[in-house]
Amino acid sequence: MERCKVRMLRHEVTTGLMNAKQTGGRNAKGDVVAFFDCHVSPKPGWADEIFAKIRANPRRMVVPAITDLDLDTFDEKVNSAVNAKCYLTWDADFKWFDDESDYIPTISGGLVAMSRWWFNATGGFDDVMRGWGGENLDQSLRSWLCGGEIMRAKTSRIAHMWRTGDSRTRAHYHGRGGHVDNRARVVAAWYDVFAEKYQGRKIQQDEVKNYDPVKESLGCKPFAFFLWRFRHVYIDAGVIPERVFHIREKTSGLCLSFGWGGLALEGCDESKKKQVVQLGNQDQEEKGGKCCSGIRMFGSNDCLDYVKDGVPHTYSCDVTGRNTNQHYRWRPDGTIEKGLGPSKTCFGKPMAGLLSKKVAVGSCDPAAAGQYEMWGDKVPHERELYESEVRRLGYDKLDMPDN
Repeated sequence: MERCKVRMLRHEVTTGLMNAKQTGGRNAKGDVVAFFDCHVSPKPGWADEIFAKIRANPRRMVVPAITDLDLDTFDEKVNSAVNAKCYLTWDADFKWFDDESDYIPTISGGLVAMSRWWFNATGGFDDVMRGWGGENLDQSLRSWLCGGEIMRAKTSRIAHMWRTGDSRTRAHYHGRGGHVDNRARVVAAWYDVFAEKYQGRKIQQDEVKNYDPVKESLGCKPFAFFLWRFRHVYIDAGVIPERVFHIREKTSGLCLSFGWGGLALEGCDESKKKQVVQLGNQDQEEKGGKCCSGIRMFGSNDCLDYVKDGVPHTYSCDVTGRNTNQHYRWRPDGTIEKGLGPSKTCFGKPMAGLLSKKVAVGSCDPAAAGQYEMWGDKVPHERELYESEVRRLGYDKLDMPDN
């Protein structure tokens, strides 16, 4: 049996996952550099499509089909789900989604391969970051903004252990290497004029000067290019909304307020963030994949979703619109319908006699369904920025895919 040629590199002092990856990548001798978590099980032939895609374009990062690991057999679960694609959020995080396109906006982190040349050309990782988290976003933007791309390899299957309630998936280590705000570094390095959307800690530009050599050598583009390149997500799915607004019940003149207890009607107040919403998620049934099929909480990654005891609750937005739990459509007559067809329900009228004026989802009969209107609607600044930057930079004249 042929032996694998393995070379072990070890830091004298623990500085975290990021530095370990950087050391491994910079010392790699092969044509392809791949980063895999330790808790994975690659399937036979996992490398074939990955290698083929990298040979076709050396500026390409490739993500395998990430499946579920069976903890009892350390093999892929039968009928496993498959993940590969994520999109970048304003809070410098990532959310999973899936569609027909093989192009990936953002990698999840632990499973990716690329040519050794491209790893070195892009600088690999931010060598100031410590611990883990944020490096996947940085590396994704280094690729898309600096002349590269990211694709998935559907036949390269690698089973991955996810953190669950099973005690065997718990971490048995403590993070070391000092505290660095990795997300803030991603925002400062890449978000440029859109950095105002990030609500976390801000850092100064001179703290990310180590990015300058890569940006200058590769001629990296502004962040607006990334948003435009994936406009099917950011525009068609309403991540960058056309308008933000309050939902006002016509009879009472009160606005819906969203909280842990469900929906209630309160006095309309422009300063109350829990009243501000936007339309979100692609609409596959009625609008051919354009916006929108749901209601998203402005400034968050959550949409109205499942109903419990007659009250809608929020859950992470499915930007593709395929999660039918998140189908909330606003009709011209002012009704807000959940779902389609004979099983659809509607936002009701305020419950009489209750000080909290709770609102439930129920019958769409005109006697029971409430009528709602937009109040205080306006174009959010990120939409103005996006349209201005796309026009200024001429991206709207480019013939490129949108997902």
